[in-house]
Amino acid sequence: MAIKVALDRLVPLTEARARLSEIVNKTVDNQFWVLTRQGKPKVAMVDVNYLERLMRMARFNDLASRSQTAFDEYLQQRGFDPATITEEQAAQILQS
Repeated sequence: MAIKVALDRLVPLTEARARLSEIVNKTVDNQFWVLTRQGKPKVAMVDVNYLERLMRMARFNDLASRSQTAFDEYLQQRGFDPATITEEQAAQILQS
């Protein structure tokens, strides 16, 4: 997955050292910077609150994925194809 970043937020590490205060002050919400070394992305600077939100979303997505996998296995054990079952059928199975 490629990260899309505005060119003005793509900064060589040597330049970032000189602009550190500016970069830190402009790193708010979902505004992030990508620091490069030898022209290649090396690290990202992100607002810590934004990072926490990203980490919560990743945990939620992981839990949702594991729940879906477990439910698919539950359906398969009962002879249903998870790829073709409707939401109404799934709700009926859960209620029985």
